[in-house]
Amino acid sequence: MNWQIPLGDDMEINEALIKLEAHEKECLVRYQNIQDTLNKHHDRFDKLEEKAQHGFDKIESHIIRGIGFLSFLMTAILGLAEYLR
Repeated sequence: MNWQIPLGDDMEINEALIKLEAHEKECLVRYQNIQDTLNKHHDRFDKLEEKAQHGFDKIESHIIRGIGFLSFLMTAILGLAEYLR
């Protein structure tokens, strides 16, 4: 297939280039504002990440302790059952 973009006169091309350049400038300003916002809240994001990690550590600790307790309980029950038999 032969893809060709139909070109108009020079005025249409210049208008398109002007609009494209204006669009690129506007996007650059928007992206810079987004980056500035992210930079401004960097410390806040670090604190949230730290809190989340602390929460995950607590959950992990509870799971490990729960597994240990269940293992102890199972051993005690099986030992008691063996003793009573």
